[in-house]
Amino acid sequence: MTRRKQRIDSVAGAVATLAKDGGVIRPPAHVQLEERDEPFWRSVIAEFARSEWTDHQLELAAMLARKMSDLELLQRQLREDGFTTINASGSPMSNPLIQSVRMFDASILSTRRSLSLHARASAGEARDVGKRRAAAREIEAAHADDDDLLARPSLQ
Repeated sequence: MTRRKQRIDSVAGAVATLAKDGGVIRPPAHVQLEERDEPFWRSVIAEFARSEWTDHQLELAAMLARKMSDLELLQRQLREDGFTTINASGSPMSNPLIQSVRMFDASILSTRRSLSLHARASAGEARDVGKRRAAAREIEAAHADDDDLLARPSLQ
């Protein structure tokens, strides 16, 4: 028997969301990000409410941020070098970076799909997921400026 997901628009759902809301999400320690990866990390993490992320999804999100950062560097290099180059015999040819860009692009799309893998099974219908996600973001935003003088709700 499957258990239904907690409704976000109930008091219990709001309390559960706040209890899971730990503030800023950091990448797992075992998936190292460089400073140049950070904007991509923040962008990926903003896709979902903080309370929705699992440890495994955070690992994938960190890897996705690195891939996106690497793709950005490759695309810059490709623009500088040009889309064609001259081979050893003096004939024009496609820049080999194009293949690397394509590889990273495909890998990024694959990782993005993995982050949503079985979303319907775990979260329900897309229309309901969107409503819950919007409600969770509203709850988190309403309490973002809390000064922590009052205790946060707990599930225990």
